[in-house]
Amino acid sequence: MSNVKLLVVDDHPMLRGGVVSLFNERDNMEVIAEAKNGHEAISSIEKQRPDVVLMDINIDGKLDVATTEQIKQRWPQIKVVAFSMHEEAQVIKRMLKAGASGYLLKNAHHNELVRAVEAVTRGESYYSQEVLDVMTHSITSDEENPALNVVLSYREKEVLHFVAKEFTNQEIADKINISLRTVETHKRNLIKKLRVKNVVGLVKFALEQGPLLDLH
Repeated sequence: MSNVKLLVVDDHPMLRGGVVSLFNERDNMEVIAEAKNGHEAISSIEKQRPDVVLMDINIDGKLDVATTEQIKQRWPQIKVVAFSMHEEAQVIKRMLKAGASGYLLKNAHHNELVRAVEAVTRGESYYSQEVLDVMTHSITSDEENPALNVVLSYREKEVLHFVAKEFTNQEIADKINISLRTVETHKRNLIKKLRVKNVVGLVKFALEQGPLLDLH
């Protein structure tokens, strides 16, 4: 299997250098370019085609979501992992809407950075536990989203809540004292109700629609 090619975007040279060293020490990953802002990132991608962009979304003191939007519009096959100090639900949701496949806070352990890149390379999404917690408890008033009109039972909300936290079916069953088969039934019903394709779709929906997971 060929190396995963990365572009690291961060306006702090010391932090950027640490991230570059982390990935270049691995046998199956290689940082092929660095950038200190969105303009340099786009220029680097035009010249070299990374598999994954590790994106600091706070550049020169300003929030930069537009670069991720541009990357995903022009090169949809490239995965973007946001790496940021921002833990506000609104910012996280804007990055997910822009097309980011992952989101971590800058206090993440270096092993988690590696896991995130490995996950998005496999076509999965990756969100740190802090990000999951923020999104699970966020409140939105997006009345234009028809999914918010879907009525979920308390039990379905419970199942969706623990799906978002990456519990296995058996763990969910044990946690809320129902059978494994009942958990599976609830997940099938949720997939149908929320019009998503699979469990990954449920997780993404749960991240974007915090109020549906309010169990109080």
